[in-house]
Amino acid sequence: MYLLLAPLLITADQLTKLWIKQRFAFGGQELELGLGFSLTYVRNTGAAFGILRDFSVPIGSVIFDGTHMLGLLSGLIATALLIYLVFRGPTLKPLQSLALIFIFSGAVGNMIDRLRLGFVVDFVHFQIGLFNFPVFNLADSCIVIGAILLLLYSLIPINSADL
Repeated sequence: MYLLLAPLLITADQLTKLWIKQRFAFGGQELELGLGFSLTYVRNTGAAFGILRDFSVPIGSVIFDGTHMLGLLSGLIATALLIYLVFRGPTLKPLQSLALIFIFSGAVGNMIDRLRLGFVVDFVHFQIGLFNFPVFNLADSCIVIGAILLLLYSLIPINSADL
């Protein structure tokens, strides 16, 4: 049943990125939302916080850059998670399944960008005073939410783990 959530999250991720690309100029002005949040359109050619941004590996006449390698890695992770969920899903607790679906959805959302566009569309910016968090997107949020849910699950005592 949780597998039905994945297409909704992936679609929401792709639609928000499309909306941002249509409404905002790349690297242009930010739209202030309040509480430290704003919207802006940036392109991330690396991983989290721009890691591997300038990475490239020549293999013969083909150059694999960090973006495409991360896209392929995201695809491998998403495939492994999907296989795991299909075969082990019935034995998992609901919170575990939900966490893995969030991580799967985030991996697929960013993989689509990396392989289709050559970069990931990021647009949510959080800054308060000197604290300036890197710009992120809905797929990134899904991955973080999934990781937090897995952490919470690991902290729940086994005898009360019906979650």
